Amino acid sequence: MDVEDEEEFNLDGQLQGLIDAVDLARDERSIRNAIKKFTVSSGFERYAYIHVHGDDAVVFSDYPAEWLSLYFAKHYTIIDPVVTTAKRSMRMFAWSAEEREVRRSSREIKQFCSEATDFGIRSGVSVPIRTSYGRTAMITLASDRQRVEVPPWDPTQAALALAYIHVRLSLASGSSFKTGNVTLSTQEATSLSWSSHGKSMNVIADLLGIRPRTVQCYLDNARDKLGASNLQQAVRIAMEKKLI
Repeated sequence: MDVEDEEEFNLDGQLQGLIDAVDLARDERSIRNAIKKFTVSSGFERYAYIHVHGDDAVVFSDYPAEWLSLYFAKHYTIIDPVVTTAKRSMRMFAWSAEEREVRRSSREIKQFCSEATDFGIRSGVSVPIRTSYGRTAMITLASDRQRVEVPPWDPTQAALALAYIHVRLSLASGSSFKTGNVTLSTQEATSLSWSSHGKSMNVIADLLGIRPRTVQCYLDNARDKLGASNLQQAVRIAMEKKLI
């Protein structure tokens, strides 16, 4: 085995270690520790898991809290070039705030990259996957270096590692996630509230004087806005956010 093959073997071993650690994790702290250990061993400083739904996102990250607050306050999910590239390409890629395309981009994107760089997020590598309802989940390892190369990871295994992270975080409590503002309509909140009391769609429909199909639409909209993978998780997140 030559040096290059040995390096690839070690990196794939790190990916397998991440998969194993996340699979065994039973709480957010364990997941966070597993991702951080993988991030550092891969030569990066920070990480961010992002689940994009519409113009909003759920983020699980060790980025500076001030940057995350700024990111959501300015709705940067919409213009973040890393997010837009991930949604478009659906494959692992490296990125940098120093790229020529960034210097030629709009004033808003230049401002975004400048602010990210101020917080030590200058370059990185991202792995995206498609999730339910056409949404995108991605894991980014970030660095303060001017440029980084895509590690010689096996793309399938990298996507599998992200899938494990996505599933585990979907099952975990939402209390440690950073999210944008979510607003439910009166009908969505009412339908979700009745659902939290164990009422079926038919019963909710009778209570509200509407069709079961309409109730389903309200519940689907609420679940999508909350970034939940199922109705039970949507109820939990809505209750944590005091929306119901």
